[in-house]
Amino acid sequence: MCPMDIETADTSAHSFVPELIRMWWKDSRQYKCYMIPVLEELFNAMMRPDWSDDKRNLRSHKCRVEGAHGTPIICRKASCTGCPNAGKDMETNQTSYIEDLKKNSSWEPATEDITSTEAMGHILYNELIDFLAKHQKKMAQIKLLEEEGCSVKEIHEMLDLPSNTIYSDRKRIKKPESEFFKED
Repeated sequence: MCPMDIETADTSAHSFVPELIRMWWKDSRQYKCYMIPVLEELFNAMMRPDWSDDKRNLRSHKCRVEGAHGTPIICRKASCTGCPNAGKDMETNQTSYIEDLKKNSSWEPATEDITSTEAMGHILYNELIDFLAKHQKKMAQIKLLEEEGCSVKEIHEMLDLPSNTIYSDRKRIKKPESEFFKED
């Protein structure tokens, strides 16, 4: 018998057999279901994702304890009452998110270290230069010289380009640059 959710359906309006209407547990909640006769193989295939979710949910609330060789393993005890680690602030297998930590406590991530932000900026800058070098070599050269601190007059002398072209290319560089450095 396979459960079909009829939580919101009007059972009196349909021809449901009252003996086949039961309460079915799913995700620690009971649902009103209509039991449909199906083959056992089909039932197992249909219920496998739900069983996996239930098992994953059960495992996520178990504590991680030290195993025989010092590696973390999931606690195998049925409850925490007899556990020697009971009452301690144990780490569980549940996924932790920074937003939840901020919301549930006064914890704030440290913002002093900006090396990853700087590294990401350098990576994006290198990607921008590679993109420009592949599509517009002249614009890549202008951008590199501009980053070195060269003025438009110096770029004009080095690349032998009219200053109007340099100004217009600098404006054209802004579009791919804004796409590379946009905030997500």
